[in-house]
Amino acid sequence: MRLQSYFYLTLRSISRNAGRSILNILGMMVGVFFLCAALTGYVSVRTPLLIELSRAFPEKRLIVKPKTLGIGPVQVDRTRLNRDILDKVGHLRGVNSVFPIQPVFFPVRAEGRIFSQEISTDIVVNGAPPELVKDCIQSGINFTSPLPGEPLPVVISRYFLDLYNLGLAQSNNLPKFNEASAVGRTFNLILGESTISDLISVEKSKTITCRVVGFTTDISLFGIIIPLDAARQYNAWYAGHEVTDYTIAHVEIIDIKEMDRLSGELSGMGLMVETNRDVIRQFRLALNIISGVLICFAVCIILLVAVNLTHSESLTLIERRDEVGLLYAVGASRKVVRRLFVGEKMLAGFASGILGIGLFTILWRIAMTSMPEFLRGFPVIGSAIDNMALDFRVMGAVLLFATFWGAMIGYLLICRLLRLPPARLMR
Repeated sequence: MRLQSYFYLTLRSISRNAGRSILNILGMMVGVFFLCAALTGYVSVRTPLLIELSRAFPEKRLIVKPKTLGIGPVQVDRTRLNRDILDKVGHLRGVNSVFPIQPVFFPVRAEGRIFSQEISTDIVVNGAPPELVKDCIQSGINFTSPLPGEPLPVVISRYFLDLYNLGLAQSNNLPKFNEASAVGRTFNLILGESTISDLISVEKSKTITCRVVGFTTDISLFGIIIPLDAARQYNAWYAGHEVTDYTIAHVEIIDIKEMDRLSGELSGMGLMVETNRDVIRQFRLALNIISGVLICFAVCIILLVAVNLTHSESLTLIERRDEVGLLYAVGASRKVVRRLFVGEKMLAGFASGILGIGLFTILWRIAMTSMPEFLRGFPVIGSAIDNMALDFRVMGAVLLFATFWGAMIGYLLICRLLRLPPARLMR
């Protein structure tokens, strides 16, 4: 049979049973819609959330600090985290890299203009190596001490921005900051000064112009993060000598299986060890459970639709037995009849796939554009939402599934009908 004749007979068969075909297409469209929702939730929602969680809580990273001792209301360090200790940590088996963090050990305040208003506040400043912030700054920017006359590059904790947007801005009726517009802004750090003038005496002071180059969601990087070499220079300037103590060090390990052993060895060196492994596992388990429930629900919907379609098509084929017998009478073979009916159901499946995917795409666009602003304010969720996009590979796979689904239903039913003798089909 020529291809043109094949399509003509297939489309004519669909038009002769338009009402039932439309109902079947709408039924399959419901299954396709829920399948798109489940797979998109797994690929386009779950994956960005896990990526942002891994950035906020690096799984292969240990946080080491000096052990502390509480004496009444005062907490003092029992051990030190200095350069010698860091060298020993770096030589442990299974350790890939060590990234120390050194705060500015003297008062610092930040001042700048926010929407034509001058604001000055005390601030926490930490020096970190560029490896810890490379994922949150623009390419081509060197996170090192600047040349004379250039602003100091700084990275701000996303939680610090949330503290302003969700707290200070609302309580003081100030506009909220958009993260993208904040990048590139400049402000001043006043080294050696504090807004608490009655409690802290100023010994020496220096003004540093800073430029925001990015925001980080790493919870261990709080306040304002400046290059580590700049923090060392400022501490040496204020103290009059080199400062070799650190408050925190990020220890990146090679294999997560070595985490328990390394935690024990670091504790034996007089250090307090924190890990993100349990946090990541709990979040991953919760996301997997939610995704699994959505997929199971979609499968149940598809099974219900499949049962309904099978029953409906069975009744349709009983009514169309004379049509099959007539095709036999004019010389059509079983192969030709099978192809006609399978092609009819393939077109119905393809149409239902297009409609289901189109409906889901429209609702997805509406949901993403009308997303509540408070959800975008959360550190991990807000960053993940910006990376959530429809995966056209998923849409293509769903369309192929819908086409194959319709073809299989038509194939199984027509094969069962074609087992009957031609004489019985004409009755």
